[in-house]
Amino acid sequence: MTIRQPVAVKVILTEETKQNWLAELRRHINSTIAELEELEFRGKQMLREAEKQGEAAVQAAQQHLENERNQRIARREQLIQQLTQIQQMDLNTEVPNGTLETTADIHIGDSWDKILLGSEIVLKDGIVVEIRRNGIKVE
Repeated sequence: MTIRQPVAVKVILTEETKQNWLAELRRHINSTIAELEELEFRGKQMLREAEKQGEAAVQAAQQHLENERNQRIARREQLIQQLTQIQQMDLNTEVPNGTLETTADIHIGDSWDKILLGSEIVLKDGIVVEIRRNGIKVE
């Protein structure tokens, strides 16, 4: 029988990988800041239009803008926190980097505990350097 099984992907943190991740986070932070600035600009226009429709429209527009602003501020803070965490990580540390799904053949007599332990793929600078099955390196 064949079953689906998750495979953990881990990355060995090198200077190159660390710098790439930091650069990507900085791009996302800058993009979020630009979105906030655009929201402020559009918000002023939206409020002017809402004023023509009455107080209820103004309140709805203000609430909408506040929600949008809070979402972007929260995203920016989360990105800054991730940036700080990555800056503090030691090189050559294995960092979880997602999960994939694969299939596994199981047979009568197989140890279910070993099947549940799953598999891991370890990357270093985008290259697969190790595959582990049940915590043991596969040759």
